[in-house]
Amino acid sequence: MHNKLAVTGGSRRFFKGKLCLAGLLMLLFWHLLPIQGLAADGGRQVVRVGYPIQLGMTEVDEQGNYSGYTYEYLEEIAQYTGWDYEFVQVEGDLNESLVTLMDMLEKGEIDLMGGMLYSREMEQLYDYSSNSYGIVYTVFQVLYDDTDYVNDSQVEKTLRVAMYGQSRKHKEEMEDYCRMNLQIPQIVPCTTIEEHLRALQEGRADVMLNTSMNYIEGLRTVARFAPKPFYFVTSKGKGGLLTKLDEALHSIEQTDPYFMTTLHEKYFNPSNKELKLTAQEKEYVENTEPLRAGVLTDLPPYSYQDKESGELKGISVDLLKAIEDKTGLVFELVPVENEEALAEMTAEGRVDLIGGMSYDYEQARHRNMAMSRPYISTQYMILLNNKMRNEEIAGRKLAILASYDYQGEFVGSPVYYDSREEIVRAINSGEADYTYMDAYVAQYFYNRSEFENLYVAPQMLQENRTCIGVSKPASPELLNIINKVIITMPEKELQSIIYSNTIYRSDITLLEMVRRHPLQAVAVAAAVLLVVIGVLSWGVVTREKLNRKISLELKKHQELYGLVNDYFFEYDLKKELFTVSGKKEGEKHENNVVYRLFPERMADEPDNGKYREILRRIMHSGRDGVEEIQLPGINRELHWMRIAMKNIYDHKGAPVCVIGRISDINEEKQERDRLKNQAERDSLTHVYNAKTSVRLIQERLDQLADGGTGALILVDIDKFKTINDTYGHMEGDHILCEVAGILQDSFREGDIVGRPGGDEFIIYMERIRDTRTLGDKCERLLQRISEIRMPDKKSLTISLGAVLARPQNDYDSLYIKADKALYRAKKEGRNTYFIA
Repeated sequence: MHNKLAVTGGSRRFFKGKLCLAGLLMLLFWHLLPIQGLAADGGRQVVRVGYPIQLGMTEVDEQGNYSGYTYEYLEEIAQYTGWDYEFVQVEGDLNESLVTLMDMLEKGEIDLMGGMLYSREMEQLYDYSSNSYGIVYTVFQVLYDDTDYVNDSQVEKTLRVAMYGQSRKHKEEMEDYCRMNLQIPQIVPCTTIEEHLRALQEGRADVMLNTSMNYIEGLRTVARFAPKPFYFVTSKGKGGLLTKLDEALHSIEQTDPYFMTTLHEKYFNPSNKELKLTAQEKEYVENTEPLRAGVLTDLPPYSYQDKESGELKGISVDLLKAIEDKTGLVFELVPVENEEALAEMTAEGRVDLIGGMSYDYEQARHRNMAMSRPYISTQYMILLNNKMRNEEIAGRKLAILASYDYQGEFVGSPVYYDSREEIVRAINSGEADYTYMDAYVAQYFYNRSEFENLYVAPQMLQENRTCIGVSKPASPELLNIINKVIITMPEKELQSIIYSNTIYRSDITLLEMVRRHPLQAVAVAAAVLLVVIGVLSWGVVTREKLNRKISLELKKHQELYGLVNDYFFEYDLKKELFTVSGKKEGEKHENNVVYRLFPERMADEPDNGKYREILRRIMHSGRDGVEEIQLPGINRELHWMRIAMKNIYDHKGAPVCVIGRISDINEEKQERDRLKNQAERDSLTHVYNAKTSVRLIQERLDQLADGGTGALILVDIDKFKTINDTYGHMEGDHILCEVAGILQDSFREGDIVGRPGGDEFIIYMERIRDTRTLGDKCERLLQRISEIRMPDKKSLTISLGAVLARPQNDYDSLYIKADKALYRAKKEGRNTYFIA
């Protein structure tokens, strides 16, 4: 329960000492507003919280919905304490409201405040929570597009700083920071945020002095210093409330250590996916020779060498190519057989970086490498011989790389091999029993048809994160460039790289068939020598056996498929057969089910023709990557699907089939649509809110063709303030909802009904022929609204202002005309309409 209490400022007392002290202590808007606070309870169920309106910290919208860093922290605290809150707001600007709320807290008129920095002087007035709930930094910020700022602590330079000259405390912090970094600050006095931004835009200032919790769009932080934790405070003597508060803060920290960081990112550090390089980074790109990138040839799907073409492929290779495309860097790929050879090459300086290495500080220190941010994270799997799937692994033969540096004890008996493929072949043949592998590596080998005796199971081990390694001494510019690309790369692009390399399909050759079925091959050769009919008979038998073998091969994948809620597919481009493999809904065990789409006749499902054609166009597009489309499911209901696909080519380079993965994202899309609809609707009446109404109406106006017409109608409830004053706000809200319901019912589905605010509604109608038609519509609307009865049984009335819309009209001009028409209707006695 949230109660809102307004307090007048007539009885406030301003103590000069307190105001000066608070000016040093409050964490937010220190250069604009010297104080801030929040409030709490003394052991009661309802806690009175001081609630000054501050951007990002404590906010409330037009509909009375609360939000902000402190508000969400209070709500999380309530999950542990069972508290309800009464949010107390006072009149005056932020400076005055903060002083008033602190004075009320000292007197015990409110219970709890937040955003307070610690000082001994303030501790004499209030009790502090034992745990902080955030940290604020003093920061230097520049325009987001400004890449010229460089903090070189070895070169003395003048730094022009836009700031408020009277902020003595933060000026001292800034001067200390500049002194440590050989910077000579030159103050550029400013009085408003806009003036700060102009100083940066016009080049009169190099940086702006700010705090980390005062988010300003268009700025980014280039330096932060003077960290200061902030706390909740209570009135003196409210130990019971403070104890509960401390216990809740401790529980939040233990349950979710990242809760504080998540909230800070949400309100004060929105993500930006645009790649920006500094002048020094651009200069590095221009002046750097091609960089030698060591790439392992036996680590599929991360990196491997195609046996036919000799080309290096894999996730790491494609990521390096993406970095080249986005930055202009050039990488010379150096194939390396194994980790031991790669370590030797890095030690001798024969490679500048490694395309893929584990994100492990100890390993990086041992190799003398610097690490980029991880670009992929996955679990470890255990890869076993099929005969081992129900056996204990203790004492069994564990296949590991000879270059694997591990000093601990093994559960099994280690057997060493030079490459991962040798390990997989040894397990497949029974020479070794099992090994541990990254999930993507295990899946790559498991999907290869030549390895028919493998079984994959998940392991609860530490996740494996992969990054790019840079040889030390690493260039800061190079590391920065690589990290910026990884951080700003869209998730869809990264997933496309991963999918295109993890889906493996091998062509079964005649030699492979002979190797697998030697007896049948001999029989075929003998049959060819005897009679042609023998050859044909053998062909039929062999094909049936091959089909059974493929079916068995699919069954062996069931445990792996059970780990993901996806479907794998293959589309034959020539036969136009779409085969989907997965598990049947409702069955406990995995079964590989094949659905064959595109049959010759589907008379009972006429709509499927449209969706089959959409899917067919995608399959025949020749593109690799990810698509999101709607398709009918088994129950014929439409579902949103994400399709990751890769084209497979024959030896002549002609496309043969498309393989990939289908994920059901219906719930994800529905949740996105629900949140979008919630953001666009007025929370009381459920018609469009003001912002959405303006956008949709302007879009309709932009779409008006020559000769087309529409209409804009403003609706105002007559004497609505009297209704509220007489019958109360609950009855007023009920009337607003009734009016909104009639408006929605009275207009077509394509028309727009919105509520700009208060008792005013707005309607946009399409295809209105003339003012006579518009007038008839207004008359019917007056009649329908009059059917609403107030508690005194009188009819509700409204006034209407309307105007016809024509091509080239814009929203603002139409609104002004309709508003003047509404004023005319009210002037003529209300309960009428006027058309401009």
